[in-house]
Amino acid sequence: MIYNIIIIIISIILELILNLYINIDSYLVPLFTLLSLIFVYPYFKNSKKDFFVFSFILGFVYDLVFTNFYILNSFIFLFVSIIIYYFFKKFNYKIFNIIFLSVILISIYNFALYIIFDVYKYNDYTIVEFLFILKHFFIINIIYIISSYLISNKLYLKNII
Repeated sequence: MIYNIIIIIISIILELILNLYINIDSYLVPLFTLLSLIFVYPYFKNSKKDFFVFSFILGFVYDLVFTNFYILNSFIFLFVSIIIYYFFKKFNYKIFNIIFLSVILISIYNFALYIIFDVYKYNDYTIVEFLFILKHFFIINIIYIISSYLISNKLYLKNII
């Protein structure tokens, strides 16, 4: 459990630092906390319920730290954790699968927010503009995924659960 907490804390700190130093139009929009669920999954792969509870709580913490939409990200993180859980039931925990899953999760997370904000008239951009904005999320997050995989894979292999 200590590895999970360390991974989450590092992700939140990195995301906070990047959010402080990048502007809103940058191509470097981080979603490190959301993607860190991929790296805590191996420690929960034998306990589906604990993984889902952990994800829900992490979503609430994310709401407290980054947004004003309390409980919204809790449900989105829970949904994302369900996707992660079932994805790795069918596919191996390898770098290409993780990158592919990350692209899917980034898209799903942003699309869910787009739909929710559109229903409540919180945003005023079209689906084409949404797709244009979506590309801003991929560069830094893929770099984060690759580096985190290399680090966490060494830790995981070193401390086989």
